[in-house]
Amino acid sequence: MERKSGAVNVFFILFIMAFIIITVVTIEFYHIFTVKEYIDTELSRALNIATDYAMLDEYRMEHISMIHIPTATAEFESYLHNEMKLNSSNERVEDGKVKYKLIIQNTNIKNSPALYQVSGVVRMKPIVLSSLVPVDIDIPFKARARNQRFE
Repeated sequence: MERKSGAVNVFFILFIMAFIIITVVTIEFYHIFTVKEYIDTELSRALNIATDYAMLDEYRMEHISMIHIPTATAEFESYLHNEMKLNSSNERVEDGKVKYKLIIQNTNIKNSPALYQVSGVVRMKPIVLSSLVPVDIDIPFKARARNQRFE
């Protein structure tokens, strides 16, 4: 059997195309994973700080875990805007481009026992194909903080 020289070139081009596609998909998934981990960590930190800051000391002495809800909400919002650098629309803007948008869909706050929970989605665009693929990626998140310290 004779082999035509053009057949090798076609397989090589297909291999290169498959390699590029796999690389792009891997980069996108890694980016999604890192943004998700960052958001989970920062939201947990924000909720813990807000819950701890809003603890009512007069109840703590009696071993009752109770928070002041307006203070917790204000501290959480302050963390989002000051530490996570989100604008008034909960968007993180870097170099004039929106990196992601935090959409909080559900907030659950209980004053006793102290519990603060948020859930929603992080909306972001692909990084490699953002100019070619006009689609937003929604990544769900859920974070909660519970304060049981009594000292």
